[in-house]
Amino acid sequence: MMNRRSSLKKLTALSALGLSGIEILAHAPQGAGARLDNVGPRPLYFFTKALQWLPLADVPQVTKDLGFTGVDLPVRSNGFFDIDEMKSKLPAVMRDCANLGLETPVLTTEMTLAKRSEWEEFIKILSGEGIKNYRMGWMPFPSKNIVSELKSLNSQMKQVAELHAHHGVCGHYQNHAGSRIGGSVWEIYHLLDGINPDHIGIQFDLRHATVEGYQSYENVFHLVSDQIRSFDLKDFVWGKNPKGKGDVPVNVLFGEGNVNFRLLLDHPRFSDPNMPKIVHAEYDLGGAEHGRKDPSMEPKQILATIAKDVVAYDELMTT
Repeated sequence: MMNRRSSLKKLTALSALGLSGIEILAHAPQGAGARLDNVGPRPLYFFTKALQWLPLADVPQVTKDLGFTGVDLPVRSNGFFDIDEMKSKLPAVMRDCANLGLETPVLTTEMTLAKRSEWEEFIKILSGEGIKNYRMGWMPFPSKNIVSELKSLNSQMKQVAELHAHHGVCGHYQNHAGSRIGGSVWEIYHLLDGINPDHIGIQFDLRHATVEGYQSYENVFHLVSDQIRSFDLKDFVWGKNPKGKGDVPVNVLFGEGNVNFRLLLDHPRFSDPNMPKIVHAEYDLGGAEHGRKDPSMEPKQILATIAKDVVAYDELMTT
């Protein structure tokens, strides 16, 4: 714990000197992921929503400088670009990542059953670029008849899974606290019942599973562990609701909150070298955490703060 604290203090102090991300990491003795002698399970991706204030051409290099091995790229209406621009913009990202030795990118999209007419062309583009994994968009419940709606949607998802199988692509559905499908992990379990997870699997988010099932998150993790095809990594604490009574989850840096990451580390699926582990920076970054292109926090501080997550990840995962 003392080593981690000294590393994080040094990163913060260096950021105040106005150093760039790569200079900050070069001066940190324990560095970020690629600069540690002992590192946690890879590949370690970064969800680059928090870097949307950068030119897209700079994102792969900055991601690598921070110590990550792969880019999770938002390709949606509030991302770097939307799916209608994939043909023109995605090849350059793929080329830059390959030249830097990064993993094949993962995409985060808004693709849902409401976009069935666009799905085949979308998957063809992914397959043509060599992309194997992407995250789907969340779907609302069409009515309050939860069980019957999940059965109906499951039938439609089986058809989409056949399309994925044909092109060798895997869609991932993320569990996310709230009222949409997947607020409860059990809902995704039924949504994807009978579907080969290599065609449509689960992007498991332990932070959101913990918020929704504070004393049962271990049960749902073991329930769907065979269906997991990627992991989201983020942390939170409970804080007072500024809008009224009760508590709300407040996002914090990796390892500083309530999420029991040891649950993942102790499971063999988490160590699978083909399983993307994706860090999400959703704590305060002056709006960058929400994808703002004009965050109020200084760029050097944004990079230094994100770098802390890499240090914390590797120290937690190697102890």
